[in-house]
Amino acid sequence: MAFNYMFPLRAAQFFFAVITIGLAGYVAHWYIVRDGVSSPSQINFLIFASLWTLFTVPYLTIAPVYFPKLTHKYATLATDALTMLFWFAGFVALAVFLSSLSLCLGSVCGSARAAAAFGAFIW
Repeated sequence: MAFNYMFPLRAAQFFFAVITIGLAGYVAHWYIVRDGVSSPSQINFLIFASLWTLFTVPYLTIAPVYFPKLTHKYATLATDALTMLFWFAGFVALAVFLSSLSLCLGSVCGSARAAAAFGAFIW
């Protein structure tokens, strides 16, 4: 029996999405509590990409194994491609936003940088 490499990759993808949503959520919370304004759209988009991944990884992991007749190969490919596009756009947008800041200090800045780095890993 051959080893299925997709399950560990999907587990890592899910784990990195959980880490990224925690980091980006912290940054969004900091903006709301400290400044009383909404968080930057780049942070919000990375939260969306994390939530999208948390919803699609179970489908991409379970459906081909337990429901092979109901799983369409092009739907799986499209879901994976869309997820990849979301992550690429999210981490690049956040990296550009962070590079344009004139002042980035404290734990919130480190958390935003870590969220961009994990976004790059998951891409």
